[in-house]
Amino acid sequence: MDAPHLASPAPVAVVILTLDEEINIGKAIASVGGRAPVVVVDSGSRDRTREIAAAAGAEVREHAFVDYASQRNWALELLQPRARWVFFLDADEEVTDELWRDIEAACARDDLDGAYVGLTFFVMGRELKHGGFGGASILRLMRPAVARFARGTNERVDDSQMRVTRLAHKLRHDDHKPLAEWFRKHVRYAQREARHYVEGDDARRGLAGFSLRTKAGRMIGVRWAYNKMPLFLRPFVHFGRTVVAQSAWRDGLPGLMYAGMQSLWYPLMIDLFIYEARWQAKLDREEHER
Repeated sequence: MDAPHLASPAPVAVVILTLDEEINIGKAIASVGGRAPVVVVDSGSRDRTREIAAAAGAEVREHAFVDYASQRNWALELLQPRARWVFFLDADEEVTDELWRDIEAACARDDLDGAYVGLTFFVMGRELKHGGFGGASILRLMRPAVARFARGTNERVDDSQMRVTRLAHKLRHDDHKPLAEWFRKHVRYAQREARHYVEGDDARRGLAGFSLRTKAGRMIGVRWAYNKMPLFLRPFVHFGRTVVAQSAWRDGLPGLMYAGMQSLWYPLMIDLFIYEARWQAKLDREEHER
């Protein structure tokens, strides 16, 4: 099923991580438009994701999923000898012509190691311009020789030693999957986030790596402060910030609906899983003491 190997070295290669993305994968690859080789790293799809990707000209690789950081790092290591730059594209995203010109310009610079990209976010056909999306950005373009991801869920690159910029144009995010799939996926995300909290991953890290210079560095501080707040209070603070301070209400019902999903329901789910884990640990201790 694999397509021919990439020429070495390509100026830039596009990586798409997939699991059961037959609804989205075709449009994601089509948006690249043959301007760069595409490598799809699949973690065991049970639908036609791999077949569709191969038919669209992508190189398809299968790699067992451990966590998102490991999956992305595996792709970076695979491509390090074969591409000078890697751009991570999600299956439910599309690259616009304007953004691709930004990518090509960034890849031609010797004074950069990575670039953040904003998102044009669509929910049920409505573009969300507020609720945190206007200023949101993600490190997606990077040199595989210098970038590696850490933290298994909501993974991020430590860019404290990288020379980074933000591209002018944005990715188009438009997931065509049913809404129920969003909830199923975020239950899994919430379980992973709860494990990070219960196992003390973020607590042990503390403020190590915190920096105001880069977004990744600032997010360490934000997560540290969030984890200092009481369980079941922090989701409502998050929701209030999204709706009021970031004006999610200005996007109408889709904006309020998504704010409720992303900024209230999902964080509440994380806190419930944390509470459940603590309760189970208490029962286990009591059983052991009997």
